[in-house]
Amino acid sequence: MSRRPGRTTLALALAMLAFVLFGMARVTAPASAIGVLFDQPEGFAVVAAITSLIGAVLLFVRPIELRVARLLGTNARPPSEDESARLDRLLDGPCGQAGIKRERLIVNVEENPGVNASAGAAHLLFVTTGALALDDDTLEAVLAHELGHHNGLHPVLTAIVWWLRLPGVVLGAGFAFLRRLVRIRLLVLLVTIWQATVMWVFWLGDLLAMRASRLSEFEADRNAARWGYAQQLAGSLEALPDPGVPPGFGGRLMATHPPLEERIERLSG
Repeated sequence: MSRRPGRTTLALALAMLAFVLFGMARVTAPASAIGVLFDQPEGFAVVAAITSLIGAVLLFVRPIELRVARLLGTNARPPSEDESARLDRLLDGPCGQAGIKRERLIVNVEENPGVNASAGAAHLLFVTTGALALDDDTLEAVLAHELGHHNGLHPVLTAIVWWLRLPGVVLGAGFAFLRRLVRIRLLVLLVTIWQATVMWVFWLGDLLAMRASRLSEFEADRNAARWGYAQQLAGSLEALPDPGVPPGFGGRLMATHPPLEERIERLSG
């Protein structure tokens, strides 16, 4: 089985489009830092697309991936000899199902008592010391879930979104600085309204990106279930403390992960 885009890809594509449209709108704005660099919105769209795609392609270059691993895993280390032998054994089955060569994976262990694992770039895999305390069957299912992310190219596509979000992130920081500067409530309100009129497309892109993040968890679960790990993965989720969904309608929209009970129900169905 080779890597293939899924529903998450379409969801992220919509977010990417929103971020590109936001940048194009900033080019034509009366005052814009992006407008200083680009005369035409089409020029920004072309440069943004090329830059983000090159950034994604570079994630498949091993020396660059190793560098990214050091940046992402601030408290991570290479696995010990015993840990490496165990992880090699447990990754053999999921790698075969995902069509990913085990020798291409860059595995790091994070010194963290919490049970967690994560996928990054094109071949990065982070496992916490807490996850290593799981029994073999459960840990193998957790690893299968993370390879489910790689199988759907989720980390690479997320990297493209990261590049495209940068102009909006910088502009948002500028508006936050203005609100701290003025302090007067009426002026803060006016700055917030101004920001909403300027950045609503960017905020829409963020909502779409968060929805894609939640979909990616379901998709990675489905991949793991298709490979025969549904029961073990559901068991591992049941053992985790549920962080819950952030309160309020906005919190639910901006949640990066779906509720654990919903994931367990889908795996058990």
